[in-house]
Amino acid sequence: MTAVEKLAEERDELKNARIERILQSAFSLFSHTGIDAIAMTDIAKNAEIGVASLYRYFETKDEIAIRTAIWAWENQKNMIIPILDDTGYYQKKGINQLDEIFDLFCKLYQSEPDFFRYIYFFDAYVVCQKIEPERLIPYQEVIQTVQKIICEAIHKGIVDGSISSEYKDSECELYYSLMHTYFSATQKLSLSGKMLKMDETNNDIQQLKLLGKVLIGGLK
Repeated sequence: MTAVEKLAEERDELKNARIERILQSAFSLFSHTGIDAIAMTDIAKNAEIGVASLYRYFETKDEIAIRTAIWAWENQKNMIIPILDDTGYYQKKGINQLDEIFDLFCKLYQSEPDFFRYIYFFDAYVVCQKIEPERLIPYQEVIQTVQKIICEAIHKGIVDGSISSEYKDSECELYYSLMHTYFSATQKLSLSGKMLKMDETNNDIQQLKLLGKVLIGGLK
């Protein structure tokens, strides 16, 4: 490697480190306060960089919000897939694979509640700002990598008989019904699980586990 190539590599590493710090800072602020309430100056301050430097990497808050959403999903995907690889997941029946996926999301809720809050705020921000679907294609692509795993479990369950054949012609709709239900519950609990006095005696983890059992039971 020449001196020029080494210098270029060091610059790339510095740039990537700064972008990572910006995304971490944006995620921390957005997931606790919402996206609308946060200004570019807040992100720059939290990331300990100048505002001008921030604008060199991201021209708008929309761009940061989208990149942060991709970053957040990538982090969770990189946690989930190795776990599946190490648990004999791919040798299990489809219904048992889905059960394990729900269990993983429950554990994710315990360890990373900010993730569910952020995705809730991000969805609301996208709708309010009327961000075009074309700008969300990279975000969609990272979600689809997780969707593929779940859809394969559904299909496998129908083929091996562990999931009722009545869902044979509606596998895609079944995916959305299951995941929208479970994901919405995790978001609700991460946002306002203990908002009311009556909520104090409720065990949020137990609620998610029971929901998973209900969903799985309805598929057999």
